[in-house]
Formats: sequence, structure tokens, C-alpha cells
Amino acid sequence: MHAIGEQAKKLAIQIIQNEARADQLAWYNRSLNIDHDRQVCFVHNPKAMGTSMKAWLGLRTDNADHRFPTLMVNKDLWERYTTVVVVRHPVERFLSSYQFHCRSDYAGGYLTKYPDLKSWQMETYFERMTAHDPYTLAHQWKYAVHLRSEHPVDVLIKMGEHAVGLEDLAARVGLSEPFPQRNRATGEKPALDAAFRARLTDYYRPDFEMFGFEP
Repeated sequence: MHAIGEQAKKLAIQIIQNEARADQLAWYNRSLNIDHDRQVCFVHNPKAMGTSMKAWLGLRTDNADHRFPTLMVNKDLWERYTTVVVVRHPVERFLSSYQFHCRSDYAGGYLTKYPDLKSWQMETYFERMTAHDPYTLAHQWKYAVHLRSEHPVDVLIKMGEHAVGLEDLAARVGLSEPFPQRNRATGEKPALDAAFRARLTDYYRPDFEMFGFEP
């Protein structure tokens, strides 16, 4: 993980420099995911109960900000605010993403970019997204670290074991409302053959190792 971290830091610094040249850093510390009054910063890892979390935290749910922490907030905010991220079993998260984009009534920007998106099989979705839109299937560890800070995320919640994490967060920020269940998946999950599951497990190995999920 150390080698991965060092490589990622170099990449993140290059991205930040590119963003600065493009005048994009004006969006630093400005996000739908931040409550400045309560000093809470929610990092929206895709397909990991993000809409439910935002509703519970009183954040806007009419749009989404899936930036990594390094590109969303500066080091000072990351270290002062209560930071929150939810992670999910990597294979289950991939299946949820595929189901959403290719097998639901999704009609967003990817469909404009890829008119044949709804016809893709899982392997095609994996190959094209990782090659051309890597953010879509990004490793989750990138959502749990700020690459300019050694400070860890304050509240790390694992789906499937999230009751404890939600209790911790509620105590920290004074939440008393019941946790909502938004955008719950419906329908039968697509079948996943052993060979492709092994490929996904290898691709997401850093997440398995960092968060302790069983392959």
C-alpha cells in the first residue's frame, strides 16, 4: 500500500496543478457535500448509500459531487472538519454501478457519451470505463484519504456493518433522525462468473486489503 500511496500522491499533485491552471480550484472547499455550520464533510463514494447519507446529514440530494478529498477540500478543512466516507464490498459496488448505468432507467451523461451503454455486458462496462472514465469505477481507498495530509478520515462506515459507524457519526454531529433508505436496488442482480469475479478481485485488491472485506 505504501508504493500505491506514493504513486497516488504524485498523480494527485499533478492533477491539482492541472486544475489550478484551469482555474478550477475556486471550487476547493465548496461542495454539496459540506455543511460548514456543523463542520461536516461527506465524501460521496459512488454506489455506497451516498444519497441516504446526504439526506440524513441534511445535505442537498438534487445533484452529486464524487470528487476525491484531495480535489474537493484543502488540507486545513480536511483536518478540522468531521470527515465521513462510506465504503462497500468492491464486487458488490461494481455490480451496483453496472446495474445502475446499464440495466436501469438511467438517462445521464454517460448515455450521451456512449449511446450503446444499455447493451453492454459487464466485461465491456468494466473495460471501457476503466480505460476511458476511470472515476466511475475508481478504487475506494482514494475516497478515504487526503493525499496532502496524514490525517485519516474521521468516520469510516462499511456497508453491511454500518450500524456502528452511523451511531458514531450521530453522536459526533448530534443526529437523532432515523437513517433513511434511499435508492435501494430492486430487481435481480446480474450473474457473475468465477473468472470475471477473480478479475474484479484482483483489480480492487487495494480496497480489499485496506478495508478488510473478504474477496
